[in-house]
Amino acid sequence: MASDNERDSVRLRSDSEAISGEEEQTKGWSFWSRGNKSVPNNEGGDGTLGIDNLVSTLASNVYIPFKGAENDGVNVMETTTNKSKHDQAATEENLDELAQKPNIVTPQFEILPEKSKWNDMKAKLRDYAVRWHVMDEEKERRPILKRTSPQRHFDLFSENGKSPIKVLIVGVHGFFPTKLIRPFIGEPTGTSAKFVLEAEAIVMRYFESHNQQVEISKIALEKEGKIFERVDYFFDVMSKLAHEINEADIIYFVSHSQGSPVTIILLAKLLECGIINIDNSKFFNGPADYKFTSSKKIISILCMAGINNGPFYGADQTLFVRAYQTIEKDSLRELFEFQKFDSLQSKQFIESLRTLIKNNAKITFVGSINDQLVPLYSSTCLFAHHPNIFRATFVDKGSQTPDFITRIVKIAGSLINLGYDDHGIIKEISGSLAGPLTGGGHSTIYREVQVYELGIRFALETTDDFIDLAVDYTPYQLCDLGANTYHLPWCMRGLLYETDRHLNKDEINLLFQEFENWEPATKQLKDIKYRLNGIRYKL
Repeated sequence: MASDNERDSVRLRSDSEAISGEEEQTKGWSFWSRGNKSVPNNEGGDGTLGIDNLVSTLASNVYIPFKGAENDGVNVMETTTNKSKHDQAATEENLDELAQKPNIVTPQFEILPEKSKWNDMKAKLRDYAVRWHVMDEEKERRPILKRTSPQRHFDLFSENGKSPIKVLIVGVHGFFPTKLIRPFIGEPTGTSAKFVLEAEAIVMRYFESHNQQVEISKIALEKEGKIFERVDYFFDVMSKLAHEINEADIIYFVSHSQGSPVTIILLAKLLECGIINIDNSKFFNGPADYKFTSSKKIISILCMAGINNGPFYGADQTLFVRAYQTIEKDSLRELFEFQKFDSLQSKQFIESLRTLIKNNAKITFVGSINDQLVPLYSSTCLFAHHPNIFRATFVDKGSQTPDFITRIVKIAGSLINLGYDDHGIIKEISGSLAGPLTGGGHSTIYREVQVYELGIRFALETTDDFIDLAVDYTPYQLCDLGANTYHLPWCMRGLLYETDRHLNKDEINLLFQEFENWEPATKQLKDIKYRLNGIRYKL
């Protein structure tokens, strides 16, 4: 029987190796992913490419192992440039969907105010007015970043266009269910290799749209296990790649499900131990072939459907999960530890988040509105606030999400990203949005190109104004969410107040129209409309 390292490893390929479609398929998929019972190596049951095809599409890129990385359980992909005409068969279909925009990612990045002299002047005048008691202080508003041109980063990293910008994309997959459960929930589709391929296509298109040369390197981290086991394993792997990692100007982590807390804890550890050095001008260890720049590295983390605050509260008591726990206790039980803010996992997560913020990392949390495993308050990490955090929700058109619910999520997300309060409405309605076990909401998110684009834009097109600002950590009691029938109307009242004061009043009119036209189909959604019936007078 093969050892754990042999099972978790993905063979590294040099330019002299032929890429065979018959090689052993890579592990790596999301918990409760959607798919057919059997997926051949050449094509996924849901239309996505299988691992062998994912590998073969990179034949023109060629896999080159970094020095000292042999048998490390990491898939290291060769650098590609936007000058090369490499095969992007695995992502062309999704790129075509970008033009059609069949799905929704809300709120959009453009809700952040643009940096301008006029906006800066208004902010200063507002501060003076508050100081002189001309107007009331907006105590509830948190500071936010502003949109700006990425050209300043391009000029620094490329030495005013003299050299290409180096981007490193790192993929971290989610939870791996045991083979005994696969006949019930489907075969793997969400691998780290798929994530980096999707991200590569978007990053390439992004830089091409700005007429900027770019070199992209890719690492797909693959290993089963509990969170801290994976963190330690990936840390050893990444430590051996320190030279190559620190050559990058931009590091873009793309993670999913359980891979999100793994990524945050892993990256914080790499920064604390000096494996990743943010300041390019101070990295002089090892060979003297590092590019000297006066600009610090940019780190972006995209967390898709991350289990940051655990799965749905009470899901550990369902028949399916209880049956699954008898097969694989530790890995699944650990996910529910994130529901406890005093658990080791939660404490390590928030400390790691603070470490990332201190190093000016930009973090994008994107949840799926019909996720069958992770509630929105967990995937969007609502217990931590900082200007360097952006939140969005992916709405799959196939989920048939009511317009009224989509509108609430859009308004609440906009308020939160602008530094205001959603009055807890996302936490209150999250429990009613759970999709069916095989609904695919937890898995469809990583196929959406708008999600990957949001992560790179938030990192490159925002200011760096609040690096020294501490993370606002606000834990809450999960058992209280949705428990009080009268709490939801009160949350809606607060949401309407904030919307009227800080957003467009047309949003309230649209919300009213969509509420009137809404005919909920499920018991949970019918309960939401019943509890909100009284609010129509306020609307």
